[in-house]
Parts: sequence; C-alpha cells; structure tokens
Amino acid sequence: MIFTGIKRKSNQLFFNKKVKELLGDAAEGTSEKIKNVLIVLDDISLKEVTLANLKNNLGIQENNIEILVFLQKLSKENDDKHLFSSKDFGWYGKINNDILKNILTKKYDLLINYSKIDNLYNNILLLHSKAAFKVGFASLDNRFYDLLIDCKAFDIELFNKELKKYLEILNKI
Repeated sequence: MIFTGIKRKSNQLFFNKKVKELLGDAAEGTSEKIKNVLIVLDDISLKEVTLANLKNNLGIQENNIEILVFLQKLSKENDDKHLFSSKDFGWYGKINNDILKNILTKKYDLLINYSKIDNLYNNILLLHSKAAFKVGFASLDNRFYDLLIDCKAFDIELFNKELKKYLEILNKI
C-alpha cells in the first residue's frame, strides 16, 4: 500500500522531468483530413454515446476510432482491452500494458480527451501518444493540446458541436 504512493510519486517525478522533452518530440501537425481518432474517457458509461456522437458529427467510421477508458479501479469481470488504470503504469512513467503500448505506437490524426479532471496517468498517456492534433476541455493542462474548448465538462454534446465547427474551420473534416 505504501508502495502505491511511492510509485505514483515516481510517475509524477518522471512526468515533471520529461514533459518538456516529450512535448518537444510531439508529432508534427498535418493539414490532412482526419481519418483515425483516439478517444480518452474517464467514464465507461459515456463510451457508446461518445462513439455514436462522433460517427454522426464527424463522419468517421467506427473501425477508425479507438477508445481508451481510464478507471480508478478495474474489476475482475471487466475484460475490455480498452480499459486501463494506474496498475498499467510502472515506475517512472513506464507503460506495462502491451495493448496500451500498441495503441500508443499507432499514429492518429486526432486525439480527443473527454476527461473531466486532470489525471496524472491520462497526462502520461498524452505524452506518449503520437497524435497529430489533440483536443480537450479548457479546464485541463493546456500544454498537451492543440485546441482547447471552453465548456462544462459534463456538456459533451456542446463540446462535440464546437469541435466539429473548429475542425471545419481548420479544414480537417
């Protein structure tokens, strides 16, 4: 139990030390249209709603959308490969989950973070991702994102509407 706190502290130290370095190595943005999307959620109940909303608003096919859901505690009956928790991270920001590693090695045109609060493990995930364009709520850490949308974290419908508007302006969709 004490090791959990020490491990979290080591991940925080890694994050603080590497944030500038990893952000400097971030993927270059492209002016191409969005073909594949990575979504980061912190509420599993929003998974289907978010997927349907994105398919309808952005016109992206379901097989081109990957969804990762962060849960504080994973239960044993959850066998969904797209769920992750703090246990999937080792010491000094190392990712121990092979499925998570494979997802993070792929290049995505768009990463959308629907997390309501800043989370160390989501931030480490964002640092490791190879997304060309990152979007999140304005209440989150602005160092990770290319576009921040200022709306309430629970108003996902408004967030998606604004996202579509800005992506059209940027000629991404």
